This record gives sequence, C-alpha cells and structure tokens, in this order.
Amino acid sequence: MEERSNTRQHKKWMIASLVLFVSFGCHRVKEPVSRLNVADVATSNQLLSGFWWLESNKFRWTAREFSVALQPPEGAESSGATLYLHLYIPDDQIEALGPLTLEGITEGQLLKSETYAKGGTYIYTREIPKNLMATSLLPVKFSFDTALPGDKSDGRELAAIVTEIDLQAN
Repeated sequence: MEERSNTRQHKKWMIASLVLFVSFGCHRVKEPVSRLNVADVATSNQLLSGFWWLESNKFRWTAREFSVALQPPEGAESSGATLYLHLYIPDDQIEALGPLTLEGITEGQLLKSETYAKGGTYIYTREIPKNLMATSLLPVKFSFDTALPGDKSDGRELAAIVTEIDLQAN
C-alpha cells in the first residue's frame, strides 16, 4: 500500500516537472535555477504550489504545504548538495499557533524536521545526497504541522514567510 502511495506521489512530481518544462517553451523565462529568490517573477514558475502573491517586492507567504523545483547545481552529482530555505516566522504567528514544525521531502527522502518556538528569521538547512542530484530538476515539498486558516478578510492559509530557497553543491 505504501509503495502505491509513493508511486502516485512520484507521478505527481513528474507531472509538475513536465508542466514546468512545458512552461519554458511557452514563455520567455529564465532557465531553471538553483537559487530561487521568490521575488524574481522570471523564475516564479519554479514555485510549484503553496506560495501566495509577492508582497513588498521581497517575500511570499506560504500555505501549510508548499513546493519548489530546483536545478541541481554543477558538481552536486558527485558531492551532494545543501538545501537552504530562508524563512521568517512572525511573533504573532507563534502566539496564535504555538511552535511550528517544518519538514521537507524530496524524491521520497524525508528531510529531518525542525521546530520553531519563537518568532524570527531562520534558515532550514538540510543535506541532499548526491544520488538525488542526477536529475534536471529536483522537486522539494515542504510542510508545516499547522498554519493559520483563512478568514473573511484574508482567505489565505498562512504558515511562514519565505524569501529564498537555495541548493548549493557541497
């Protein structure tokens, strides 16, 4: 049963990657990048799901679950890479929800979770093994254990603010 679920999830990622590739042929956008600044509209097609609109030309709120596709950096096939997710959690988010736990998953490999008990600026950092770097795009899905639900004034589910996602060769 778990293998069938993993197969379905893999198919979803493949479809998302295909959509990303097709979009490159239809629009004038940058080639896929390893370092994604969420304010760069030319690479916003690498923000696959769970990101809200750009705010202050600097950041985007995320939903509880969000995902990206990153181009593995040169040399990562032989050395692996390190993933950096730059995020900010406002104090009032922690006051309303309590500690937030974030985890990631890529190509079926769970990335260790991290819990944030205070508001502030953080970098979620995880090693990605070299065997996952033999691809043209690496999908990464992130999920928080909780988020603020949308309300009448703002229907968005809000988890954290993200400014950049970066994949660097080791």
